[in-house]
Amino acid sequence: MAETEEKLVLKPGAVTQYLSNFQQSADYETFYFTDLILQNRRVETLAKSMEEVSRVQKCDLSINNLVEITPLKDMSQLVFLNLAKNKIKACNVFCNEEAFPNLKWLDLSNNKFIELSPIKCPKLEYLDISFNKLEKVNEGWTGHANIRIMKSIDNKFKSLQPFKAMPKLEELYMSANLITALGGWESLPVLKKLVLRRN
Repeated sequence: MAETEEKLVLKPGAVTQYLSNFQQSADYETFYFTDLILQNRRVETLAKSMEEVSRVQKCDLSINNLVEITPLKDMSQLVFLNLAKNKIKACNVFCNEEAFPNLKWLDLSNNKFIELSPIKCPKLEYLDISFNKLEKVNEGWTGHANIRIMKSIDNKFKSLQPFKAMPKLEELYMSANLITALGGWESLPVLKKLVLRRN
């Protein structure tokens, strides 16, 4: 039955049925939806303009066929963003600090990018880049000031060096990589949990 299900095209108006959690603004002037749940809906492309969902704070686009995610840059109110299990080849949309000023939780696991680009989201606390076959780090990546939990399971990192400039990192999950030496963890002052199974 899933084979005959139509692909969802996010044209203007089509997204409204997936919005939920109706809220009133702080100034009591307007109402808006805070959640957009489009998990496992066979979404392949996003509309060029995401104005209809610009006030959304929680967005789940996991288990789809997304390749290009640049239109998400207009969703400046996002706090939670799940993009796991798509076909994303680059995460450059997160390289601009102004694009996601409120984002705290980001899941990019199970996608198709092989290089870790700088992720500038200033309030980010949770980042999952697992299952991407990542082996190199873009020269712009210089760690992150606020990430507390980082998951990089089943990638191809050979050391902990890419994660050294992360002063608030408490948990680092690096199972199933190619790590052969422990150097680098000394520069993580608050690290409480380091998982290195299957290296």
